[in-house]
Amino acid sequence: MKIFPSLSNVILLNVLFILSSSSIFSQSKKEQIEILTNRVDSLNSVVVTERNINKQKSDKILEQSENISELKETTGNLAFQLSKLNESIKLLNQEITEKENRLSSKAFEISVLETQLKEKMDSLTMVRSELEKLKPAPKPLVVNNSNANSSANTNSSNQVKQTGSYKSVKIGNQTWMAENLNVSTFRNGDPIPQAKTNEEWEKAGKDGRPAWCYYENDPKNGAKYGKLYNWHAVNDSRGLAPTGWHIPTDAEWTTLDNQLGDAAGKKMKSTSGWDSWEEDLTCKNCQSWNAEYRKKTACHVCKDTRVNGKKTHSGNGTNSSGFSGLPGGYRGSNGYSNDIGVNGYWWSASEGSTLSAYYRSLSFSSDYLSSFSYFKVRGLSVRCLRD
Repeated sequence: MKIFPSLSNVILLNVLFILSSSSIFSQSKKEQIEILTNRVDSLNSVVVTERNINKQKSDKILEQSENISELKETTGNLAFQLSKLNESIKLLNQEITEKENRLSSKAFEISVLETQLKEKMDSLTMVRSELEKLKPAPKPLVVNNSNANSSANTNSSNQVKQTGSYKSVKIGNQTWMAENLNVSTFRNGDPIPQAKTNEEWEKAGKDGRPAWCYYENDPKNGAKYGKLYNWHAVNDSRGLAPTGWHIPTDAEWTTLDNQLGDAAGKKMKSTSGWDSWEEDLTCKNCQSWNAEYRKKTACHVCKDTRVNGKKTHSGNGTNSSGFSGLPGGYRGSNGYSNDIGVNGYWWSASEGSTLSAYYRSLSFSSDYLSSFSYFKVRGLSVRCLRD
C-alpha cells in the first residue's frame, strides 16, 4: 500500500528545503519565482491527492455505516418476527393442552356413563327375572306327535317329525318348525336379495328393502343356524313363510310361552351349543352383616368384596319342548354380527312402531323366553307356525 505524507509535513519539508538551499539566493528573481511556483504546484498536487484519499476513506466509512444500519434493521425485524412466532407457539401449546384436558374429561365422562349403563342393564336383567317369577302358575305341558301320547316329560327326539322339508313339533295346539327358516325365495318364487357385505346389508335396511344373510357371511353358519332376515323380508306381501306356514305374531309367541309355563326358555333351548356363564358366590362369612357393621369391620375372607369364588353354569337347555332353540345371534344395522353362542333371536309378525317390530329371544344365562321390540333393519332368525 502506498503511503502519502501528511500535508503539514510536506509544506514544512519544502520550506526547509527552500531556506536551506544556498543556491536560491544566487539565482535571479525570475528563477526563484519559477522554483517557488513549481514547489507550490507540487504542494497543491499533494493536497489534492490527500483530499481524494480522505474522500475515498470517508465514502467507504459511510457505505459501511449504511450497511451496518441495514443489518441492524434486518436483525430487528428478525427479532420481532421471532417474538411473534414464540407467541404463536405459546398460544398453540395452550390450545393443545386445553384440548387434551377436554378429551381427558370426555373420556372420563364416557367411562362413567359406560359404568352406569352396565349397572342399569344388570338391574334390568334382575327386574326381568323377578317379573318372570311373578308369572301365573305354569300350565301343564302338552306335546303331541304321531308316535307318542302328549306329555311334558316326553323326550324331545320323539316329539319332532318331518313336515315337508322342515322338522316340526306340536306344542299344545300349535305346530312349530323345529329348526330355523332357511329359504332364499319368497313364497311366490321371487328371490330374496342376499346381502353379502356389511355395506349391502346396511343399504338394504336404509332403503327399507328385504334382505337375508348368513351370520358373518359364512354359509357354514347357515347350515347350522339358518338364515338371518330383516323385518322387511318378514313383512313382505310375497310371503316369507313356505306354503302352509306363517310368521307367528307376538300374541302367538305368548301362547307358546304360557303353554310351556315356568322356565319356558330352558325347555326351548337345545341341549348343546350354548355358552356357559359364571355366577359370583356370595361370601358366607359376611353375607348376614348389616351395613353399619360392615363399615366398622373388614371381612378377612372376601376382603370386603362380598364375593368368595365363582360357579360355572351351563347355558344349554333341556329341549323338553322339542323347539330346539339355537343361539344363532343377530346382525346389526351396520352389518356386524354378534351374540352367536350367547343368544337366539326370532322375529314376530307384529309391528311395534314405524321403525321397530317385536321379537323373542333366548339367552345362555336365562331360563326364560323374553319379549322385546327392535329396529326392523336388524337381522334375526325366523321360526314359522303351521296355519
